Amino acid sequence: MLEIPPLLIKNKVSFEKLHDIESCNVSVIWIIYNKKKKVIVNQGRSRPCGVNHRKSSIHAEQKAIEYCRKNYSRNYEIYIWRYNKAGQIKRKYSCYACTLLAQKYNFSNNIYTFYGSRRCSAIINNPPLSLCYQMN
Repeated sequence: MLEIPPLLIKNKVSFEKLHDIESCNVSVIWIIYNKKKKVIVNQGRSRPCGVNHRKSSIHAEQKAIEYCRKNYSRNYEIYIWRYNKAGQIKRKYSCYACTLLAQKYNFSNNIYTFYGSRRCSAIINNPPLSLCYQMN
């Protein structure tokens, strides 16, 4: 059974399509949550780019910040996490590049992850480099 994020969600949203047992260890889920209306506005997951691209992947934070910049509301919060193979939520912290991106567009205080049944900031001090940058 897939664990649902511990948020009060008034709209009907399925997380089934975001969980893939084959890619759950690398795929990061993101949602845009309107804290005033208590609805999920948009959702998705990180994705690989392929060999003909200068980046190896597009991170969840990048996609979520891109959406928020185009559809701005001060009530939006970004949540990121991973699922394990059993469908339980695993916390996920932003990498160095995504932390810089969040700071650049003033989203540092609006990006969260889940730790157990509560939320915590996904922006941490001394964030790690993304795996693709470590390999270069």
